[in-house]
Amino acid sequence: MVSRQHGVIARRQLLALGLSAGGVDHWARNGRLVAVRRGVYALGHDELRRQGHVLAALLDVGDDAVLSHRSAARQWGLRPWSGAFVEASIPSQRGRRRQRDLRVHRVDLQDWEIAEDDGLPLTTVARTLLDLAAVVPAHQLRRAVERAEQLELYDHREVVRILAAHRGRPGAPALTALLADLGAHGTTTRSDLEALFLQLCLDHALPRPQVNRYENGRELDFRWPERRLAVETNGFWVHRARDAFESDHERRLALEAAGWRVISLTWRQVTRTPEAVAQHVRRALSPA
Repeated sequence: MVSRQHGVIARRQLLALGLSAGGVDHWARNGRLVAVRRGVYALGHDELRRQGHVLAALLDVGDDAVLSHRSAARQWGLRPWSGAFVEASIPSQRGRRRQRDLRVHRVDLQDWEIAEDDGLPLTTVARTLLDLAAVVPAHQLRRAVERAEQLELYDHREVVRILAAHRGRPGAPALTALLADLGAHGTTTRSDLEALFLQLCLDHALPRPQVNRYENGRELDFRWPERRLAVETNGFWVHRARDAFESDHERRLALEAAGWRVISLTWRQVTRTPEAVAQHVRRALSPA
């Protein structure tokens, strides 16, 4: 059992296997069991991989706990991993526990909304997207849906089913709105910063740009061809490698020689001064 559970086991599981309470305590005292969370042990050591620590957190919550929300999205590969906290869901009839590194949600989960990945119980991709929609900004939800499609994990029928079953959940309106937008415009962005800048354009009622399109054989992050304006994000013009820097500089000169105006934006600018960025782009789009 321990090997299937990434090296961790709960006290209640040891008791169910026939070990007495005194035996568990004895093993804990002599180092055969090493406590990693309340009532959860590693066998002989506490050098666990990430999956072991995640499963230990779930066992701490209870046998019916499943990875959900941001943590489930990370496990599915829809978000980058962060060690800040583990997010889990439990049946609604149980109480809620909150710890510094553990966030527990009381939710109604049907069997068809629960899956397993790498030995970890978690919400399905469709249910994860619904829950994620309630706790992350719009641009992060967009990237999660796009990543699900790129990884061939997205099943539109299952997402529609989830939305129909949980119309009243907080994330339903945001996920519904995003799906309508993606249906009209397709999946477009390739990074969190691109998704954030696109959302900035939508939030500030800027004309919607074309995303990741080619101009004279050169791909542009964002462009408004009728105004011959391009926006490049993610510090495109600032690269560590000298060859990449020179290539980008030549590319920019070629665009400007062809009559294009190029605005380069950093993560700091888009996240810290969105109003100023929106005003700058709006002025650039205005007729001379």
